[in-house]
Amino acid sequence: MVRPPTEKNLCVRCKGAKLLCGKKTCPILLKKSVLKSIIPFDVGKSLRNIDIFGASPPGFFVGRFNYPKVAVGPLIPFSTFSKNMNFPKEKYHILDAPELWFGKSLTKVMTYRSSLVRSNFKINVKVGQQTLKNKPPLKTQRLLENSQLLSMAAHPTDTETKFEKLSLRMMFDTHSLPMGPSGYTDKIEITENVKVDPKVEYCVSDTDLKAQDAIGDYLYMDGNVPLSTIQRVFSAGLLGEKRRRKLVPTRWTITAVDDITSKRLIEEIKKFPEISEFKIFEAAYLDNHFKILLFPGKFTFEMNEVWAPNSLWNPTPKAEISDYKPQILTDFEFYQGRKSYASNITGAYYAARKSVCEYLYQIHRQARIIIFREVSSGYIVPLGVWVIRETVKNAMESSKPQVLDNFNDAIDNLSKDFLVNPEQWQHNSKLINFIRKQKTLDDFLYFS
Repeated sequence: MVRPPTEKNLCVRCKGAKLLCGKKTCPILLKKSVLKSIIPFDVGKSLRNIDIFGASPPGFFVGRFNYPKVAVGPLIPFSTFSKNMNFPKEKYHILDAPELWFGKSLTKVMTYRSSLVRSNFKINVKVGQQTLKNKPPLKTQRLLENSQLLSMAAHPTDTETKFEKLSLRMMFDTHSLPMGPSGYTDKIEITENVKVDPKVEYCVSDTDLKAQDAIGDYLYMDGNVPLSTIQRVFSAGLLGEKRRRKLVPTRWTITAVDDITSKRLIEEIKKFPEISEFKIFEAAYLDNHFKILLFPGKFTFEMNEVWAPNSLWNPTPKAEISDYKPQILTDFEFYQGRKSYASNITGAYYAARKSVCEYLYQIHRQARIIIFREVSSGYIVPLGVWVIRETVKNAMESSKPQVLDNFNDAIDNLSKDFLVNPEQWQHNSKLINFIRKQKTLDDFLYFS
């Protein structure tokens, strides 16, 4: 493998998405894609004239390359790869439902994803702005309609497709789930009646309802619809006002839904009283170690992230490990919220924020929040931001919090047991420094 340039913090900032090193393909991801010990097929090979019939979880994927004309299609299990899982049909939904994966091994997750085949066809994302002049060919329109119908399904649905050529490979992304074999198809047939959640059907049929309201209010807050289902129907261009409906690349969809749902929660959280204690929650999963501090104050959120030596985005030669200086990334928002994208932490920021906000909403309190995330070398491939979302959720729901008396003790305990020393964490945190320097009305009253 050709090592990327060693410019300070380059790989941690890029995470394979921005190609800041100037290469056409991320060399780190290229290496990680060849994991023959976990992937049940010969990476790089191709199969020809393949017919696939299986129960789609349901799954649906929209690519982002060559936007606005992107590759779109459903995910269907390839029986050759999935036969060893011994799943009854009704359990196939787990293959595309990361909300059910916490605690599963990396091998198990990779097995789930490698058993799903992505059926691709190309189409312009502006499905809500089609006219007689720019309407896609009838065959493409038929492929889209079947794919959209499948994306609405509440249960695994029998689907049939055909490939002239099927590429056996794995694709990884820091936001989206890993993707298994893929190929272009001109046939997608649903072979049974599709059962749709009434709440989903209502939002899809209401062409005057804004996508943000459909997601935040009707499907999430009131409907209790699974997050993976919300992501699918939004990505499939089935939500929003009719003329503004678009297919949304899956990578963007995941962060958008996390952002919309957590903002909706924050609206309610700001109405609640503040917590009265300093609480530290903790959880670890797949070598991702999280500590979350909740403490009194108006809603504020900050996330700090560091990648340990020789971890996925911080490849470090052995000779340099002893001289390692951590590069800590930070994104934050005060009570007024963010106006720009969290470009340092990226999608992980919104995933973590959603899980913490769910906890605050459940206990009817608001708080200031600081999250420390440390990623060690055991996290060898990016699996998507669901790892962050579900690990933070587990910390809030399942771990017994450590309760402390004051801010300084809480901060000292927050940064214990990490590879990075407490001074480095605290120096990098904008929120910690702000609070320590900020004068409150109580301070003036005390000295008057």
